[in-house]
Amino acid sequence: MDNSTRRRRFKGRVSLERTFITPVNTAFGSAAPLAGMTRDAIQAWVPLAEAAYPDTNNIRKIAAVLMEASARGDLMADHSRDVFDPEARPAPEAMTELAKLLEKVLSETRNMPGKIKT
Repeated sequence: MDNSTRRRRFKGRVSLERTFITPVNTAFGSAAPLAGMTRDAIQAWVPLAEAAYPDTNNIRKIAAVLMEASARGDLMADHSRDVFDPEARPAPEAMTELAKLLEKVLSETRNMPGKIKT
């Protein structure tokens, strides 16, 4: 694999992270910032978000979308997949669908009583 392919995948991963982190941080502001798209970062974000917004069901929905996006992003960036099974990588459209789902859940969260405390 050449450097341009690696660079393209790295940029794709950064773009993916921005696609998901930015709307979460816009919704939750400084009260519960999401620091990254790793499993650990998402798990650390959940209690912060639950403290800022009491609807734990929506927080868990958001976290589930983030976890799925993280897992798919890892598959998209995994260079070993090229050697063993290039078809195992998710299609870019799958990430777009997850981004839309995240925005939908965030929108529901913003529009419910007991809005996010920022």
